[in-house]
Amino acid sequence: MSLIGNLLGDFMKGVELHTLYPEIREGLDNHRKVDALTDQHPEVVNLKPLFQAHTRRFAGVAIDIYFDYLLCKHWDSFYERPLAEFIKQTYALLDNSRHLVPGETMRFALRRMTTQDWFSAYRDEDIIFKVIERAVSRIRYRNQFIDSIRDIEQNRLVIEDAFLALYPALMTLAEQNPRHACA
Repeated sequence: MSLIGNLLGDFMKGVELHTLYPEIREGLDNHRKVDALTDQHPEVVNLKPLFQAHTRRFAGVAIDIYFDYLLCKHWDSFYERPLAEFIKQTYALLDNSRHLVPGETMRFALRRMTTQDWFSAYRDEDIIFKVIERAVSRIRYRNQFIDSIRDIEQNRLVIEDAFLALYPALMTLAEQNPRHACA
């Protein structure tokens, strides 16, 4: 169940934390630790100046989404279990645990995640750019953050190098509590 909290960390806004099962709460806490480590990691901090001034405020979110693509791309470098197997097992867990998740927003996110096969889609860079576009469209004020896609396209290799330097630190964090490990 910890995996549920990890995966739904971005959908937990407004959820009463005391309503979560302890294992889901642990996963959410882990998600937040991963986000904090990522945001503060020197490799990621050094990426933000690569973004244009008007996209820099959104750079962290765009980088985080692009890192999902890079994880899929480099999965075999980090894990023995094939990505397709991990995805299949994760979807089964999510489907079987949906009733444990409080709030219709989170249950809806779970359904969409599995029925639309988000994790497999993240292997496609074009899909990741569409995910960024959707994230930008949910911002309630007028912005030009969509240009962050161009920033990523122009700096792909530097961003990929930063991910490859960061991910082992994230794995070490996960190893400190094996229940949170990805694979």
